[in-house]
Amino acid sequence: MKLITTLVLGLTLACAADAQTVMRVAPRVAAANPAVQRVDPMLVLQSRVTRLEHKVSALESTLGKTQPALTFACADNITSRNSLGVTEDCTPFACAPIDGRCRTTAKSTNDCAPGYNWVSGGDCISAG
Repeated sequence: MKLITTLVLGLTLACAADAQTVMRVAPRVAAANPAVQRVDPMLVLQSRVTRLEHKVSALESTLGKTQPALTFACADNITSRNSLGVTEDCTPFACAPIDGRCRTTAKSTNDCAPGYNWVSGGDCISAG
């Protein structure tokens, strides 16, 4: 009988130990969806700013290469001259002092060459 008591006591202790072990183990939680991740908004903005800075730099580089090789200036009220020295008579329009090229339309008589008057529609006609 002593043997049976020892076996029963041993089994009881073993079962109790297993029960405690099971209780100490954290319950399994379903794994989070790997496709859904937390994203730091500041990192996203920094990444976008960096990409935009690269694009601006590329645009500036392209613009630098496509700027006209010639510059223009008004030699007088009716003559445009480029940086190579080539001149153009702007008559019946005046030379535009802002960019140094001949005007192609007029908004007032001031945009016309001397001796020409502005008419509605943007043209300059001879005063005579």
